[in-house]
Amino acid sequence: MMQKITVRRVGFIVSSALLLIFLFNALPVTPTQATDDKWYVRYYANKTLSGDPVKTAHESNIDHNWGHGSPGDEVPNNNFSAKWTRNVHFDAGVYRFVATMDDGMRVWVNDNEIISSWNDSQVHTVVTDIYIPTGNHNLKVEYYEATGGATAQFSWGRAGTTNISGWLGQYFNNVNLFGQPSVVRNDGTINFDWGTGRPAEGINKDDFSVRWTRTLELPPGVYRFTTTTDDGVRLWVNDQLVIDKWQNQAVTSYAADVEVAGTAAVKMEYFESRDYAVAKLDYTKISDVVSGSGLLPPASELSGWDGTYYNNTNLDGASVMMRFDPEINFIWGSSSPQPNVVNADRFSVRWTNNHDFPAGRYRFTTYVDGGVRLWVNNQLIIDEWQDPYKTVSHANVIDLPGGSVPLRMEFFEDVGLAEARLVIAPEGGTAVGGTGTAVSSPSATPTTTLAPMTAQVVNARVLNVRSGPSMADEPFTHVSGGQVVALTGCRNAGWIEIRLPDGTTGWVGGAYLSGNFDYNQLQTCTSSTE
Repeated sequence: MMQKITVRRVGFIVSSALLLIFLFNALPVTPTQATDDKWYVRYYANKTLSGDPVKTAHESNIDHNWGHGSPGDEVPNNNFSAKWTRNVHFDAGVYRFVATMDDGMRVWVNDNEIISSWNDSQVHTVVTDIYIPTGNHNLKVEYYEATGGATAQFSWGRAGTTNISGWLGQYFNNVNLFGQPSVVRNDGTINFDWGTGRPAEGINKDDFSVRWTRTLELPPGVYRFTTTTDDGVRLWVNDQLVIDKWQNQAVTSYAADVEVAGTAAVKMEYFESRDYAVAKLDYTKISDVVSGSGLLPPASELSGWDGTYYNNTNLDGASVMMRFDPEINFIWGSSSPQPNVVNADRFSVRWTNNHDFPAGRYRFTTYVDGGVRLWVNNQLIIDEWQDPYKTVSHANVIDLPGGSVPLRMEFFEDVGLAEARLVIAPEGGTAVGGTGTAVSSPSATPTTTLAPMTAQVVNARVLNVRSGPSMADEPFTHVSGGQVVALTGCRNAGWIEIRLPDGTTGWVGGAYLSGNFDYNQLQTCTSSTE
């Protein structure tokens, strides 16, 4: 009897041991393995990661912006997918994982899905913070592209904050945004002048780079995005590269005008090489939406000006700002063309442009408080390189053969007030305020049409608009020298009635208007106040 009990106990112990071994082998644990220094990626010629991959590779980073292309000749430009896998060692802590995609992306740590944005979309960023214990962990990233632009970017770093309310800043200890960021944090604004210091603990004083991302909700309109950096910068708005100055340079500003329909996904990349470090981004609405097309055409396709600004009076040395100016029509007064970048005094500007003109004779008039030089078709037609410390006008007439004409205007401001404007008009025709507006073809004979008519304000920096045709009538507003105004067709004892942009009318002295109209053919009218 005692022997049978012993046999049963031995059998129970053996059975229990076998069961424990089975259960241990059945647990979903991550096996110990060597970490991977690269991602293993499989690319598929469909959106569903189905079948056999058409391309495989090892990649150091998931940092792709293929635009309208693809990862390779084997992969179609649209309707493809990818799967990246990697084993990584983590020290215990809270980590921030950042996925930027166009279209869908999913991310797993071991078997835990931490990011899921699996739908057609424009480029956008998803961020999540999770605690990870010490050890090796399997990472998996899945991605698909539908149509249009293709972007797949993924990275992580220790979380500095759990909420992203401004810009997501990823800081790297190299100049090419390589590998994983050493610091990930929330930056309320991109407005940094670090001097010779470091941007954050754990980041180099020199040889570092940063990527900022954010989705801005903006009222529809045309916005001017301006970067100011020492050294390199790249800026994307809605997946369009609008500024690309990835180079060593002193503090320099660049601007791009972008039409925004309400949402703008913005990404700015920056690197610092040596010495001083500056990184700033500003954006401001400059007009309402005009086309609804998104990104405006490049500056080279517009009829405006490429402006290069210098912090001296002789256009010498390195520029401090380059931007696209739709027209030369500035009354800066005592302020700066770009505060904190361009001096308010003792600065200079060079504007260049190629503009299409119908054949004919044209009058070029500058209104400046400062010095000015103007070249038209490579001929110096205005040379007044001295500051009179008041606003003066200079004009010259030139015959143009028709077609594209190179234009260059140079300006400097010494001290005091600053003003720089250029008006181009067919000789004997209707004036045009700047070359941002198409120049009309000159007429061979004067027009006899009474309305609509326009005229240009001349011989005055500011011209009062009065309620009636006499000096006894009170001025209620004013127009500026060089401004083009609409005529109502009325005159009275040397006075001419004009129509303002808001539809109201007023009277100005006829001696201060010049245009394609005949004063004697205007209708004699009395003041509406009489």
